[in-house]
Amino acid sequence: MRRTNFLSLITATILFFSLTLIPAFAQDAAQFLRLSVGFNTLKNSGKFSDEKKKEIADIEVKARAANSEKKFGDAIRYLNQGITLMRGQQWTPSRALGIALQMQSDRVIADPGDILKLKLTQQFALEEPLSGKLNGSLTIAPARNKDSAKKLKSLTEINHDFIASPLNLEAKLPELEDGEYVVTLSLSPAEGDAITKSSMLSIVRGLSAQQNSLRARAAKAATEFSSKPEFLNALAAVNYHLSIPDLVSAGQISGARDFKKEIAVASTYLDQITKGENPLRAMKGDFRWAYQSAVDNSLQPYRVFVPAKYDALKPTPMVVALHGMGGDENSYFVSYDNGVIKREAEARGYIVVCPKGRGTASMYMGDAEKDVMDVITARRRDYNIDANRIYLTGHSMGGYGTWSIAPKYPDLFAAIAPISGGGNPSALSKIKHVPEIVIHGDNDPTVSVENSRKMVKAAQELGIKIKYVEVPGGNHTDIAVPAMKGIFDFFDENKRESKVEVNAAGTGPQK
Repeated sequence: MRRTNFLSLITATILFFSLTLIPAFAQDAAQFLRLSVGFNTLKNSGKFSDEKKKEIADIEVKARAANSEKKFGDAIRYLNQGITLMRGQQWTPSRALGIALQMQSDRVIADPGDILKLKLTQQFALEEPLSGKLNGSLTIAPARNKDSAKKLKSLTEINHDFIASPLNLEAKLPELEDGEYVVTLSLSPAEGDAITKSSMLSIVRGLSAQQNSLRARAAKAATEFSSKPEFLNALAAVNYHLSIPDLVSAGQISGARDFKKEIAVASTYLDQITKGENPLRAMKGDFRWAYQSAVDNSLQPYRVFVPAKYDALKPTPMVVALHGMGGDENSYFVSYDNGVIKREAEARGYIVVCPKGRGTASMYMGDAEKDVMDVITARRRDYNIDANRIYLTGHSMGGYGTWSIAPKYPDLFAAIAPISGGGNPSALSKIKHVPEIVIHGDNDPTVSVENSRKMVKAAQELGIKIKYVEVPGGNHTDIAVPAMKGIFDFFDENKRESKVEVNAAGTGPQK
């Protein structure tokens, strides 16, 4: 099956996503981009009849056309319809509504007796509407025992058009023990499958009050240390940890969170700062940090690994790792064989930093590129980083980011290591002196191996020192972990050589 070029697939969407000034459009464009990648992966990895291939192709054409016309709801509907088809499922009105329906909670942390507020909206219109009204219920159950659910509210005669009439629900939370709970909305149409939507809720007594108290202390410390940038920088990490419950509630970050731990970490950092101690001075290992972005004054997180043998008196090499689409600053540290990158860094004495890159589908363009550079600047300010040994790597979207960022800062990186990515071959002329190790599987259904092959061919023609590892049978994800040791070996071998032309011919694929 012909594999669609990933870069051409996303170009129109990402350009609009990067340039638009309307946040709602940007959010829809980002979702279209993520869905496009999933759609493309299924299309390239599945085996379909000729008839089904034609159906898939027709749906894809409609999706692209709707996206180009900025009809993002329709575009997202078409992609979901195609994904449903490729999974062997039927695209029924109830299934379509189940995908289109979105449930937003006003909080993720609560006390018993609090009023929980939910809003139901619909992302796209149904081509074939449901008949009749919807009936159902709102329940809450312990996350580890969903069978013991308690009913919060009964729902009857609900209109199924949530575009014209978004639905606001309120329910008083019963007396519950502290812990993790799942709030579930169940709606049954007159015909078709039931529709369910769930959201997590943590019952943590007194946490909001503690959060507010720490915020007041942090504001006081900001005034007290207003002339000491070292401590103001550290306060950004305090405020970010305090804001995590709010960010989860707003849907800006996802994933399971230990909110008590987040508040405890903020409290510990704040205690040190108020004593005139910089928390970073004694921190080793894996931790999360943040800075206040000059772009929009927002708090932007990043993840850091500092090896146990780090010595502030000695220059230390640093790897900047760019996560893939749908990931965040935590991806390299908690996934990829439970953070193999940290084990390699510890063994060799490297600092590793993973920026968030301003969203899960940024392609490291615009403000997301600035996030990467701001994080590098912050680490060089706070640690003794060897200026001749700063390396850049990334997987998937991070591979694209590696190849797009390096040419813009040609004197910064000692070597780069894009994995399962692609880029603009003409930009490589700016980094002829920067060695590259490139990893890609030849059976990648998400980002065609041709993208790396084109970049490698262009690099070889320019005389760039390059090592290309094309993994036979490797898919989009399974090649990343085994590549990590070889990437660090390559970094060990290469230091920055400023303003030195590299004329050695690149090597070919290593099987």
